[in-house]
Amino acid sequence: MVFESFAALVGVLALAYAAVTKFIQNKLIDKSEMEAMQAESKRLNEEFKKAQKANDRKRMDRIMQEQMDFLPRMNTVMFKQFRPMFALIIVFAAFMWVVGTLDPSTKDDIRMSLTDDGAGCDAAAMDGIFTGCLKLSDANYGKWTVAAKALEGGTEVADNETYFIYGQAQDTDTYVEAGKGEWMGLSTDKREYHANETVVITAIPANMTKGASFIIPIAPPRMLSVDRVEATISNGTYFRVDLPLEIPIFNVKTIYQPYWWFILVSLIANLGIGFVTGQMKKMGKKEQGGVEKK
Repeated sequence: MVFESFAALVGVLALAYAAVTKFIQNKLIDKSEMEAMQAESKRLNEEFKKAQKANDRKRMDRIMQEQMDFLPRMNTVMFKQFRPMFALIIVFAAFMWVVGTLDPSTKDDIRMSLTDDGAGCDAAAMDGIFTGCLKLSDANYGKWTVAAKALEGGTEVADNETYFIYGQAQDTDTYVEAGKGEWMGLSTDKREYHANETVVITAIPANMTKGASFIIPIAPPRMLSVDRVEATISNGTYFRVDLPLEIPIFNVKTIYQPYWWFILVSLIANLGIGFVTGQMKKMGKKEQGGVEKK
């Protein structure tokens, strides 16, 4: 029930965010000024084409000068339109902080270091294989996720995620987040466990970077020196919202991160608010006797 309530709360926050963004856009963005600039730009372009077609060199030079004079004014208006974006970014970051702080699925996470020192359940020291062990004793049966990140001198160079099933739960959910950065293998010694069994978690970070290139090489591959691997085990609790319909193109029917759920709801709310306000404006014009052009 806690997670259902949190999903509903994130939805409410997303609706509030959509309303706030619309308010900021309406207050800080001067649409009439932008529309006037666009109309002026269109007029100058059309006049230049007519002059060009008539081969009127004098008129073409005059319009080109007008366009040169118009450009600084257009840039000023464009810059003014970008200012609300900074406010929207700050508001978005604030909402994301609230969502992350309230997320109940992270409160019971188990954090541990995977070692490569030959101690505990690590087979051999300094062989590039980092290992950690966790004994299962509680009753949070179902799918557990294990997320690990490799660090080199305190800088994260790779991450990955895997899962295992604890107990008799018939959980068919196999989704895990895709790894990022340099390659790192992450696995458990088996897929299913029972109470009082020990999970052996193994991470094998790449020993060399892929380098970086954009058409031409920017940075060549180099040897990695991963000094530690940090793992976070979900303890059987994680965020999940099953959608009533599959999102086309992306083929997504389940949301696994609260921030994606927040973005989806706020996007739908924004579209809905835009449609409703557009219809209200049209109705207002009709009531005032305005005639819509088709």
